[in-house]
Amino acid sequence: MKKLTLITIIIFALVLAGCNFPGFEGDAAIDPDDAMATEIARILTGTPVQMDVSPTPEVEEPEPTAEVEPTETEEELPEPTEPVDVEEPTATPAPTDTPAPTPTATLADTDPALTLGNPNWVDNMNNDDNWPSGYSDYTTIDFKDGFLRLTAQTDLDGWRVSWPTIDDFYLEATLQTPACEGSDHFGLMFRVPADSQAGRGYLFGITCDGRYGLRRWDGRTMHFLVNLTANDAIKEGSNVVNKLGVMARDSNLALYINGQKVNEVTDSNYLDGKFGFFVGGTNVENLSVWVDQVRYWTEP
Repeated sequence: MKKLTLITIIIFALVLAGCNFPGFEGDAAIDPDDAMATEIARILTGTPVQMDVSPTPEVEEPEPTAEVEPTETEEELPEPTEPVDVEEPTATPAPTDTPAPTPTATLADTDPALTLGNPNWVDNMNNDDNWPSGYSDYTTIDFKDGFLRLTAQTDLDGWRVSWPTIDDFYLEATLQTPACEGSDHFGLMFRVPADSQAGRGYLFGITCDGRYGLRRWDGRTMHFLVNLTANDAIKEGSNVVNKLGVMARDSNLALYINGQKVNEVTDSNYLDGKFGFFVGGTNVENLSVWVDQVRYWTEP
């Protein structure tokens, strides 16, 4: 039995030795044991490739940069704003002591005050109840002999405003200056938005050489709505009394000087707000404007 098994194995081995495995080239017989050993050796000696399986880091895309549109401005240089709330000074500069004459403005028959009846609000400037008095970087304000005295501290326009907020009105004030020259100017500021700390509004004023103008201040630029224009209604020089008035109905603004209507424009940027006075001295140092009275009528 053992011999038969041995003979069978020998015969099977001879048969295998006389065949070519598919896929192998060559005519010579290959020992299966040698072929298997060679294949195993090739597999064991193959150089493995190390694969980096760490995740690829994400690259953050930069956020787009917003382009800023350039701001268009007019040629006029911006002027400083005057805050409503002014700290009390530690040392208040002394205003001009030149005595002022009694205001006796000559009014035209067209003066709106002659037909509007009793005003809704009047301040005869006997005290500072309605005004932020004291010293600031641009102006000094004090009260003497029934006058509000607003004095410039720089050669730029400065102003102070009162507390009432009005929309449609006729507003007028009696003003004079003890000393002024040429283009020194002063006047009314009105429709100052209540939430702007006096940073915007309209300025209607006159110069000492007999011109008037209307500007709109937007917080950065002064826009001339009426360029400086000479008018005979203005009393020129120092120690003279002029009464300025503004009739504001919606976007319509009519300008009066000593009761005479001198111009009328339309502008809807500001339709209500506070009011006050401004002063700008370009020739006389510490130019001072004296206000005897201010009053207004609502819904004229």
